[in-house]
Amino acid sequence: MNMNTQELVHSWFKKWNEGDFLNLPIAENFVHTSPFGTINGKSAYLKLVEGNQDKFLGYRFQLQDEIYEVDKACVRYTAVQEDFSLDVSEWYYIKDNT
Repeated sequence: MNMNTQELVHSWFKKWNEGDFLNLPIAENFVHTSPFGTINGKSAYLKLVEGNQDKFLGYRFQLQDEIYEVDKACVRYTAVQEDFSLDVSEWYYIKDNT
């Protein structure tokens, strides 16, 4: 199924909200870069999340601002878990619909 950029990003957040990280819409060569470093590859990313579910799961995501182009997006959101909240801005780069 081909999705546009907004549908892919919304699918990403839906999967996180459901705790369904194993089915995130990401490619095998997915790269995640953060202040903590870079994770290369879907399997390495999923292994990290699986081993640290207490840190990654259980958040509700409140999307604040969204900017979409054909192959990239920028989303500003608030991640909320119990009485903790974190404001985040992320870029998503999409190639071949993943």
